[in-house]
Amino acid sequence: MLLMIVVQTGEKCNITLWPMRASGGNLQNDAINLFSEVFKSFVPKQSSTSQSMIKGVSSRGWEYFIIKQGIGLAGGDYQTMFGFAFVAKLGNVLAAISGISKDPLVSSCFGLMLTDVWPKFFYSLQFKNWQSQEQDKEITKRMTGVWISATATAGDRFVFAPNGRFAGASAAQRYYATSTNELLTVTDAYFGDGAYSIKGNQIILVHDNNKGNPETGFIRIEQESKDGGRTWLEKLYLLRKSVVAGAEYEVGYDKQ
Repeated sequence: MLLMIVVQTGEKCNITLWPMRASGGNLQNDAINLFSEVFKSFVPKQSSTSQSMIKGVSSRGWEYFIIKQGIGLAGGDYQTMFGFAFVAKLGNVLAAISGISKDPLVSSCFGLMLTDVWPKFFYSLQFKNWQSQEQDKEITKRMTGVWISATATAGDRFVFAPNGRFAGASAAQRYYATSTNELLTVTDAYFGDGAYSIKGNQIILVHDNNKGNPETGFIRIEQESKDGGRTWLEKLYLLRKSVVAGAEYEVGYDKQ
């Protein structure tokens, strides 16, 4: 079944749900085989976004594995696209999903800089006849520690303690030209503390300075490899709603 989501830029986000299939016993190999099957008319291409492999366990208890790779049609100088193949282990069978978009640096579908429709799609995934397995305690255990996200102009830091407390700090830089040869740099810093709880794939943040308005977001914890599986990096993704603009945004954090 093909799902087509048209975003505001006009880009069409293609997500395909394939029939259930037998598990080969190794999720990584299953994901590689699915990618080869779905994108057999394409060849690997160098992209501005690195190829990667991702593995994790959902809040409902199913294991999953994702292959991401820059691709292009064989036999010509065609536009570089970006494809992914996702498999989830449901007992002895596999759920299989694939998608294709522009390069993530310019895509409004599976983008790094613009919009990414995958997180909300992932959080909504449910499989018929799958008996959900409680993961709240395991997710809380894996969340414990220090998580940092940093770009050229912004940084964000969360510390999650095992007793249900958190501390957060973030900073952003803005630049203003004061003359032809002078640039003023302004750094905005924000700090906050509070309590958190996990319920399924949702996180509830209760800030000490605003206890009457708990903040609800979505989370997932994954491991990502960009070197073919030789090394893996622990990643925390947090989807929240901006208190300024009201828009949803997702930030990825590296565990320290």
